[in-house]
Amino acid sequence: MKFTAHSLALFSLTALFPLIPSVTPSANACAIVDATTQVAIHGSKTPATQENNVATGSDDNCLGNTAVGTTTQVGIGSGEVQQSHQGAYFVGGGDANNTGITSPTVTVTPQTQVDVYSPAHDQEFLNRLVP
Repeated sequence: MKFTAHSLALFSLTALFPLIPSVTPSANACAIVDATTQVAIHGSKTPATQENNVATGSDDNCLGNTAVGTTTQVGIGSGEVQQSHQGAYFVGGGDANNTGITSPTVTVTPQTQVDVYSPAHDQEFLNRLVP
């Protein structure tokens, strides 16, 4: 197989491509994260009321900004349990971002809600144990 000088030159240039920095600008996505954990351990047979309401927003000029919140609520007792979390987050670039580059906003709001009936916290149950 014969190689011409032209094909050898192309081959040697393509071998250098991984070493040349990309000319495509990278964009940092804006991110909003609100991780909420609610745990209720109670003696009431009525299920716990557990709410998690998160509002998010961003402007059209966002670039690489992040807002993060974590919430943990633990309720232990003999009665009914009510747990509520309200979160509001906003990310944006405002006047500080004068690059003309914007990025999408990624929103992640994982929530874990645990509701456990505990006879050890139920006074009626404990009264039945006493002779």
